[in-house]
Amino acid sequence: MKNTAANKSVNFEKAMLLWSFTWDADWVSAVSFIGEKHFAAGNNLGEILIWELPEKPEPLGESPSEKSKPADKSERPLYLSPKPVRQMVGHSNIINRLLCAENRWLISASNDHTVKYWDIEAKPSGMAKHVLNARTIEDINRNKNSGRKPPTPLEAEVQTQDALKIIQGKEWIIGASLSQDETTLITGDDAGQVVVYDRKTGAEKKRWQVKGWAFAVAISPDLKQSLVSERYPLVFDSGRHTAVKLWDVATSTVQHDLSKEFKDMQIASAAYSRDGKILALGRGGEGEGKIFLIDPSTGKKIRELSPIHQYGVTDLCFHPDGKHLASTGRDTVVRIWNIEDGKMIKELGKPRGGQFKDWFHALSFSPDGTRIAVADMAGYIHLWEFR
Repeated sequence: MKNTAANKSVNFEKAMLLWSFTWDADWVSAVSFIGEKHFAAGNNLGEILIWELPEKPEPLGESPSEKSKPADKSERPLYLSPKPVRQMVGHSNIINRLLCAENRWLISASNDHTVKYWDIEAKPSGMAKHVLNARTIEDINRNKNSGRKPPTPLEAEVQTQDALKIIQGKEWIIGASLSQDETTLITGDDAGQVVVYDRKTGAEKKRWQVKGWAFAVAISPDLKQSLVSERYPLVFDSGRHTAVKLWDVATSTVQHDLSKEFKDMQIASAAYSRDGKILALGRGGEGEGKIFLIDPSTGKKIRELSPIHQYGVTDLCFHPDGKHLASTGRDTVVRIWNIEDGKMIKELGKPRGGQFKDWFHALSFSPDGTRIAVADMAGYIHLWEFR
């Protein structure tokens, strides 16, 4: 994604929640900006919707009940959420990752064993209708004794679009990442296959095998190194396995094995800084959601960030300015960190009270760095702006 952050002044402490987009068909599992004006979200059903952000948002009216809420507007939307405009059709299982290239191409990785490419400038193939709050209506109608009245259906008519390119795998593709220059795509599946592709053509460049699921994958800006975290998702079994390794992409050999340093930790997310000097790792699972900053040239720990994400980290994303990191997790908060000193600058969202609530799952910064979109498993996409 083209970096335009250098032209923008960003104040993370002045964060405002602009929109909370309702889409409760299932857990929202992935999110990605596509340029400044569009973002995509994917869910556990394999659906992908595209929203176009308005130039002039429509303010929400303030009812008496709204006026009685706390004055902290960072925790409630300011504007009426626009409806989606397009649906990418073809996936049949969970969307695990959404990536953007050239502010135009959307790349999706799914449990249906495929990676698909979509051009948002392509002509639509048809039309479809969605009720964006269908699950809420169904739940209320099912519970006749709740006394609650179902809300008005939020209906959206969207253009449909088919994928322009499909990379066919053999297993769930659970990890995917783009290089900083957007020339290279790396994926990992639940059979332990790590594959490096030419992003534009989809041609395979390199492949190697790891022991467990290739759960989190990332590739360095110089394309020479990759991070692969391995795990078998077994909790009480003696066959449980975790590993964290830095690989030489050219030779498919291990440069640094960090497994002892991160023993029994499920590293669920990883991201290289824009200059490649820092590798951020986030511990997932159901334990302490720690975030570690690593020197990728040595594999040594630089620092550990605090406070932790209670119950586990789900995603990490470097800001386009290269100086800040965003993190999120099962505690349903987003944190913005200063990389130089490791201090937290801002926290967005509110904890919902436990790991078995619907947690935040994925993050994406806009190319200019002034906004961040967050996928919420409760059936929302939240979008904050830094003013």
